[in-house]
Amino acid sequence: MLSSRPGARVGEVVAVKNLAPLGSQCSPEEMRQLRPMLVTTLALSLLCGASAFAWGSVAFATPSDRTRGPGARALSHASRSTGFPWDGRLRRGVLLHESANLRYTTEYRAGGNFWGIWELVQLLERAAYRVNQRMPGAKLSVGELSQERGGRVPGHASHRSGRDADIAFYMLDARDQPYEPFAFAAFGANGQGRGVNSNLHFDDARNWELVAKLVADGDARVQYIFVSNALEQRVLREGRRRHASAAILNRAEAVLIQPSGANRHENHFHVRVYCPPASRPACRDRAPFHAWYPGRPPR
Repeated sequence: MLSSRPGARVGEVVAVKNLAPLGSQCSPEEMRQLRPMLVTTLALSLLCGASAFAWGSVAFATPSDRTRGPGARALSHASRSTGFPWDGRLRRGVLLHESANLRYTTEYRAGGNFWGIWELVQLLERAAYRVNQRMPGAKLSVGELSQERGGRVPGHASHRSGRDADIAFYMLDARDQPYEPFAFAAFGANGQGRGVNSNLHFDDARNWELVAKLVADGDARVQYIFVSNALEQRVLREGRRRHASAAILNRAEAVLIQPSGANRHENHFHVRVYCPPASRPACRDRAPFHAWYPGRPPR
């Protein structure tokens, strides 16, 4: 098998043993995952030719990801989503960690429901890092994703398959300083907090930066960002004020939507990503299928 020794260089293949002919080649998905990790074409030929070996016995020194910030840990790409977001499961889920850019919203910390497919976890970490790079001083406050193995999460109709995440808005206190909330805070059309949070203000600039990064990601393709109509308009207005590209504005307008029903999402963003190709066909999507849907939409 392949193994990595302490101090192995990124992508270094350290040892090969226990080759077992299987009579078949690596799948396209396995080839895609192998390609950036292997040093030479010879190694690819050895691993994926007629004499392949059990895929589960491969281990590599994995590359770092600068898009998620210095020191970001490598994420396993083995996670899989099955079923629909409201009737599915999560296999080999990836845990979202707190960092210099991201925190758990205090109210949800004890529940521990911060698991998702790697694409979603990476998306959140990338977005948090981007906002903090462009506008330092605030962490992204994340609510619940999914349980480690998916399934029902109390208080949610969805969040069952590792493709949903609730995110607190970026907000400012009475001194216009970033504020880290204990719980989600609701905001009105004027950007002022409601009820006990009346001293808080919706941070238009950071919330636009967040949405712009979420919708532009190349690995996790966003289908929805649920939010109230009034706050959607604030976010889009900020994007136009800052002369964002038409492509990003159009994509943001397409995914920002107030859901039907009683919960208008006045106190958080609810992000949902499409099924990644590696999880299909067990993972299932429903329309709308935007132009950025990864692969061919289901019939």
